[in-house]
Amino acid sequence: MLKDTNKTVKLGIFVLAGTLFLIVAMYLIGAKQSLFTDTFKVQVNFHNVDGLMPGNNVRFAGIDVGTVDEVKIINDSSVNVTLRIEDKYKDYIKKNALVSIGTDGLMGNKLVNINSALEPGAPIEEDDLLVSIRPIETDAMLRTLNRTNEDVSTIARNLRIITERVNNSNTLWSLLTDTTVAENVKNAIVSIRITGERTAEVAGDLKYITASIKAGKGTIGALLTDTGLSHQLRQTIVNVQLVSDSLAYITGDLQYVTGKIKRGEGAVGTILMDTAFVSNLNQTMINLRKSSKSLEQNMEALKSSFLLRRYFKKQNKTK
Repeated sequence: MLKDTNKTVKLGIFVLAGTLFLIVAMYLIGAKQSLFTDTFKVQVNFHNVDGLMPGNNVRFAGIDVGTVDEVKIINDSSVNVTLRIEDKYKDYIKKNALVSIGTDGLMGNKLVNINSALEPGAPIEEDDLLVSIRPIETDAMLRTLNRTNEDVSTIARNLRIITERVNNSNTLWSLLTDTTVAENVKNAIVSIRITGERTAEVAGDLKYITASIKAGKGTIGALLTDTGLSHQLRQTIVNVQLVSDSLAYITGDLQYVTGKIKRGEGAVGTILMDTAFVSNLNQTMINLRKSSKSLEQNMEALKSSFLLRRYFKKQNKTK
């Protein structure tokens, strides 16, 4: 009886030890999924790993290529993650690949995603440091969603107030149901359409006119495009300028002459401005008339003298 009890105890201890060993082995195998394959390690630094733990999967192009080997804190803003990747994927992952932390499904475990870069690069090697993408933190996303929900709630309340005011407003309903207003709106739309058509016609006419002007048609087109006419216009302007200069000189000369006349200088000035000269001239003319009369009398007297009487008679006979 005692021997049977000892055997039972030993059997129980053996089964318990075997069970514990199996559990530990299963845990180790689960934490080290690549325990029996050739692997290499690469490093990634994250600002926040968001709950990532050793043993989580590493995926490349949606395929599990390794596991997370170690997670350790470097400083208050950086966490180093060591990835163990199988050798058979070494040629596909490049040094410029981008690494991010994701979730296996909607609410699954955390995992590491390796994304290929657009530019070509060299194959990855042992202990390379890959570039990480800062993950979207769940708490920050929830805070953003909370603010969005509050904004949506505020908008909904405002829309409710607006709809209540619209429903309680008789003026708006009367405006919407008034057929006269609708007819006026239709007429306004027709007027706007007619105005638009006329505007289009005017724009077409203006386009035709500008095209004609560019083509040199009409007086304006000739003025704008005819280089010979523009040359003639420039020459005419030059001639007008010359004439205006000559007129300015003549005007200056006339002003000078009239000034001298006003001052009584020269013969014309003396005649027009000197009153004494005019009086003398009048007296001279009177004297000339008297002298001519006396000369006439003297000639008559000479005709009657015996010395010239014969001469004058001969002249009369000749006539």
